Amino acid sequence: MINLEWLRTFSVIYECNSLTEASKKLHMTQPGVSKHLAALESHIGKKLFERTTRKLTATEYGKFLYSQINNPLQELEKVEYYSNQRAKKQRYAITIGCTTDFFKKELIHQIYSFDMYIVTHFGNEKELIEALEMDKIQLLVGIKKHDIYDHQFIHIKNEELELISSNTVSIPIEIEKNEEKLIKWLQKQSWFVYDNNQYDIKKFWDARFNTNPKIVPRYILPSYLDIIEILKNNEGLSIVPKYLCEDELNENLIKTPMKYTKTIVQKLFYSYKLKNSNLKEIKLFIENMKCS
Repeated sequence: MINLEWLRTFSVIYECNSLTEASKKLHMTQPGVSKHLAALESHIGKKLFERTTRKLTATEYGKFLYSQINNPLQELEKVEYYSNQRAKKQRYAITIGCTTDFFKKELIHQIYSFDMYIVTHFGNEKELIEALEMDKIQLLVGIKKHDIYDHQFIHIKNEELELISSNTVSIPIEIEKNEEKLIKWLQKQSWFVYDNNQYDIKKFWDARFNTNPKIVPRYILPSYLDIIEILKNNEGLSIVPKYLCEDELNENLIKTPMKYTKTIVQKLFYSYKLKNSNLKEIKLFIENMKCS
């Protein structure tokens, strides 16, 4: 097998037409350069240069060999350069879990600027919590606090919940003024929910009516953004984070069907397992998010 260093030395000699100049460029002794050239000529059984007192002149085979190896050597040098650069600069890697809603609205314009290797795992909240427990991901981003497993939590932000509906939904005035009738009317409507636990509806119902809802959802969808999109053209109601639907409300594509004065919020968290080997990466990711 041909030694790549022999080929590299030959290429530089060819370009310099001089053993002395080639040795300077390669940071080698002249005897070392001559030894590489002799070894290559011996291996292929061909003379590569005609030697005179003043310079070296490539033989026809030498010219042919140079034309064959020049581009591949340049590509190898590029690989070597970028490999060295990566080796000099350590990049951390992490697998995060989040909902598609949170990724599209919060993360997509931020994490691409992080100097990290990031793998993103999507799912609904139940799936992501289990993925964290099973070590399929190291960090959960933008999920409501849970007590299913002994995970660690860091507060990200509060988000306001909003009752929204399609524009075709209209609450009769006499019903809206009577809380008992209003509850019964709302419970008969078509509801679109994020998951079967109805966490958002329960939170809204408790804050607005101080009771538990008795709602059988018509559709369960894995994304708030999908729910908002559907309500543009299909009759129904839902409870969604307000920041996700502000554009559609401003453009009158959907509406808030009733007035209420109390602000209803839910908290979002980072969550992770305390015992894992990625605490440094988790900390770096969270710090990058704060700076973005």
